[in-house]
Amino acid sequence: GLLAYSTISHLGLIVCLLGIGSPLAVAAAIFHIINHATFKAALFMIAGIIDHETGTRDLRKLSGIWQQLPFTATLTMITAASMAGVPLTNGFISKEMFFTELLGSRSGSTVLFASIIATLAGIFAVSYSIRLVHGVFFDGPVGKQVPNKNAHEPPIGMRAPAILLAILCILVGIFPALL
Repeated sequence: GLLAYSTISHLGLIVCLLGIGSPLAVAAAIFHIINHATFKAALFMIAGIIDHETGTRDLRKLSGIWQQLPFTATLTMITAASMAGVPLTNGFISKEMFFTELLGSRSGSTVLFASIIATLAGIFAVSYSIRLVHGVFFDGPVGKQVPNKNAHEPPIGMRAPAILLAILCILVGIFPALL
């Protein structure tokens, strides 16, 4: 549910960019759609991995599974960092483009109001990204409530698509012009 609801804020960011209407804002909107598809697809695949291995994807029932799924936790941290807009990820580049276009679009109280809302949206993106990683992998004792206490890393075939997308999140963040 957290991943699905977080999509709404990213769609709002994209609509705001399209509302600005400048050529660079439209390019930033398209770029963020691609970036969002990259990190969110990986996160939904990771949610499937967690559900497959633990028997649940309910944040209220998961905690402390870092030791059981360390590689999956690392993938989650990379893709959640991209969703939050952490530097050296694709999400950072598109959010930077968003803030640049927003601040350069117009002057006056409209830009001030939109900038405050955009800043709050950015803070919420960091918040729900931290909530996801901390709630699933670090909150509480190891495997405190996990229905399947024998959870382990899935085969590489199940992880490969998420690995590829996580790598893209970083490569686009480091080499945006090249990619």
